[in-house]
Amino acid sequence: MPVESWLRAEEVPDLAARATAMIDAALTGSGLTRESYWAAVRKGYNTPYNDPPRQRATPAQPSAVDTPAGDAVEPVAPAAVVIAAQAAEARAI
Repeated sequence: MPVESWLRAEEVPDLAARATAMIDAALTGSGLTRESYWAAVRKGYNTPYNDPPRQRATPAQPSAVDTPAGDAVEPVAPAAVVIAAQAAEARAI
């Protein structure tokens, strides 16, 4: 059914007057003005259905740990440790 056939032109003014009266009756005693009502309607239609994605908080960066004073130990590469362990094991066999 096309939209044009839903309403006849002679019905439009009567329907508009009835709708205006219903809105005015609903606003009576609410403290809202006609302008604030329609502003709320426009905001509702223009607001997206889904909330915008939240920004995740950046994880806390670990603080630097002070090393005790004394002889500095150089870090050993993991590959070197594995090779040394295999060599020790081979010598034991």
